[in-house]
Amino acid sequence: MQPGSHSSTPLSVAELTNEIKQVLEGSFVRVWVEGELSHLNVHRSGHVYLTLKDSDARIDGVIWRSTVNRLKYRPDPGEQVVVRGQLNVYAPRGSYNLVVDAIEPAGLGALQAALEALKKTLSAEGLFDPERKKHIPMLPRKVGVITSPTGAARRDIESVIFRRSPQIPIVLYPAVVQGAQAAADIARGIKVLGKRNDIDVIIVGRGGGSVEDLWAFNEEVVARAIAHCPTPIISAVGHETDTSISDLVADRRAPTPSAAAELAVPVRSDLLYTLDGMIERMTRNLEHRIARGHDQLRVLSVRLNSGIDWGPRRVHLERAIARLLRMGDDLVIKRRQRLDQLKEQVRNQSPGSRIASARQRLTQLRGRLSPAANTRAAQARSDFRTLIGRLQALSPLASLERGFSIVRRETRLIRRHSEVSPGDSISILLHEGTLTAEVSAVSPQHEINEQTKEKR
Repeated sequence: MQPGSHSSTPLSVAELTNEIKQVLEGSFVRVWVEGELSHLNVHRSGHVYLTLKDSDARIDGVIWRSTVNRLKYRPDPGEQVVVRGQLNVYAPRGSYNLVVDAIEPAGLGALQAALEALKKTLSAEGLFDPERKKHIPMLPRKVGVITSPTGAARRDIESVIFRRSPQIPIVLYPAVVQGAQAAADIARGIKVLGKRNDIDVIIVGRGGGSVEDLWAFNEEVVARAIAHCPTPIISAVGHETDTSISDLVADRRAPTPSAAAELAVPVRSDLLYTLDGMIERMTRNLEHRIARGHDQLRVLSVRLNSGIDWGPRRVHLERAIARLLRMGDDLVIKRRQRLDQLKEQVRNQSPGSRIASARQRLTQLRGRLSPAANTRAAQARSDFRTLIGRLQALSPLASLERGFSIVRRETRLIRRHSEVSPGDSISILLHEGTLTAEVSAVSPQHEINEQTKEKR
């Protein structure tokens, strides 16, 4: 009987269910479904049972144990996800569910599509071409690092550089490496460090994380900043299996931040050992070549003198031989000087030389600081004496010394005649000593003025 046909003969429940099973499973062999993961149960058998829902409906699903082991993304309940699977009808219950074989965050598909489109655009412009990539210098003066100031990537890079070449300074640009503002901040750091003439190589990267965590290094603004930077850039994003657009555009790609530090700087002790070996080999080689040249000149001289009178040309020949010997000696001296310069350049970058230079600078500053401090202290003492003189001039004790006195009733200062009455006990503070007196009479100011006029 075909689905949808009509017959007077009724179907059994099993027959109907089988027809439904054939229709549904045949029509939905591979389907993508997006929804909220509202329920997640990991059975002791290893299978995972889940529920997807939206505002209008829900559907149950199952991920078999063999599929669970292959999944890279393990979501939590409440996350918006997209699953791929096949519709399955369970006849004993007359229900259906989704057998899931892939799961990823919602929106990741759109991100991947945008990523592939950006890769095609940048590749067409030649940003991935090996011909445009710059050479990483063997011995950089300084190394720029663009990463999170609190992340493990910074600690790994600094540890490796200090172990391999402790004399090479590190210039850190503390960047946001995750979130909406990360791409713009990373691109800004590349532009800032790229303008510095003392930085010979830049490391851009961060530690591992999810696809969303590393997405800032897939942004176009970061890719173009790397491509336009005049300084060679090493990209070290995530782990060895992670590959971002910044890895494709950068001059070198490192699988980890620690590996990027190893690419950026050599091992100083190995370099010094190599230089010593080169000097020794070049010296032996030049000495051997000069000795061989001497022998060849002597052989030629003997051949030329045989049967021929070379007296008139002997002086000319001896001069030519002397010039050849001087040229050989000069070449040896120049090569030795050049190698000594390279060796001295490496040694001058050692922490000991830098510390000695800093100590000399500190001694100079101390010598300049002492006279300045003495001058400042003398000026401060002079200002202090001036302030003391002003304070003494304003002090009540100075007024007492000039013949004035201070009158108090108990602990209260008396300023007006109305504050005391006849019979009150008062104390009078003089320049030397204190008087205790009793008020016999109180006169207002205008009476005192009249009495003074009468006396005159």
